[in-house]
Amino acid sequence: MAENKIMAAYSKFAVVGVVVGVLALLATMVSVVIVLREEKIEVAAQVMACDELTTYHPELEAKFTYAGKEVTHLWKLKVKFVNSGDKTIIGVGEQSDILGEGLNFEFPDNTRILRVEEEAETFQSNVTQVKPNHFQIQFSQWRSGEYSIVSFCIASDEPLVVDPFPRVPIIDNAPIRDIIDGDIIVEDLTVRVPYERMSLIDYFPRTISVPGKILGGISAGGLALLFFIILVWAWVGTIKKVTWKRQYISSFRIYLNRVEPKISKRRRELYIENPQTLPDNLWAKFEGKKASWDMDFPNKPSVTIITIILVFAVFGLSCLILMLLPV
Repeated sequence: MAENKIMAAYSKFAVVGVVVGVLALLATMVSVVIVLREEKIEVAAQVMACDELTTYHPELEAKFTYAGKEVTHLWKLKVKFVNSGDKTIIGVGEQSDILGEGLNFEFPDNTRILRVEEEAETFQSNVTQVKPNHFQIQFSQWRSGEYSIVSFCIASDEPLVVDPFPRVPIIDNAPIRDIIDGDIIVEDLTVRVPYERMSLIDYFPRTISVPGKILGGISAGGLALLFFIILVWAWVGTIKKVTWKRQYISSFRIYLNRVEPKISKRRRELYIENPQTLPDNLWAKFEGKKASWDMDFPNKPSVTIITIILVFAVFGLSCLILMLLPV
């Protein structure tokens, strides 16, 4: 029956849809586990401002004092120390995530710290000067996203080739690692960069955004593949239909008029338009080749319309996948 062939065609698409859905579910579950396991531990020192206060013309002689002491070159920096990871960092006790009493930073060797001022903070911390150019951030608990904004006045006796940014102390040509299985990074926010627009999903936590991107990419890829299969399948069926009709449609019309028991006019017109829907038991005495294809375009106008729609659908879904992929 025609209905059985249509149901068979739909069942094939249903199988494809189920397979894509299962793969998407499995990928999402795996991505959630990976994201949860890859909990990042990180502290960022973000330099918000860095200005030399004693800038003057090379041929102009000048003397400057700060708090009664003469300085040659004076810099003022504003640094935001933020827990940029996903985990709360414990700073004291047996469960401490740091190896010493705090996180260590230093300015270049030919500089010295004249003043430290904590301007704002969202957690309790203490900035202690350890050496002339060395300071330490001490805290008991530092949650993800919490920060402390600190201003530094830095002096140098010689002109500096680069700005005196804070850095992680280096011993034996290797940076000190104060955080267990964690990192400390320094970011320069004084350089204006073009504004990068973020997609809405990037504003969600990584445990949601990463699996969401993976699931979205797999779903979009599955739909793109499904639409492509439909397009190819319909074209193959349409070509088979056109080829078959050119060879057999005349004899097929005559054959339908002779079939016993008689076929109604309405059903005969349906079979002429879609010969593959003729029941199998009525093909026995037909002398030509049996019409066989699962899908085709209904009529000539639909060929262009449906093709354009499916091509745009595949293109759009492919672009969606590219948008979800990390750069």
